[in-house]
Amino acid sequence: MYVCICHGISDRHLKQVLQEGAASFEELQAKTGVSTCCGACESTARAIVEEACPRRCETRERACATS
Repeated sequence: MYVCICHGISDRHLKQVLQEGAASFEELQAKTGVSTCCGACESTARAIVEEACPRRCETRERACATS
């Protein structure tokens, strides 16, 4: 499904970028451009990040050690 209509970014693409090492919403945003235009997709993109690794470090900047 498309998450970011402005940039044509799908949930599959976001999950792939997370699997390749992006460890936070901000990293995902920097690598893909998601939620850099209208922002309507931010909550969905953040949910995908949480789903990829629900247990985050306290700083929420690095992926949890179990991923």
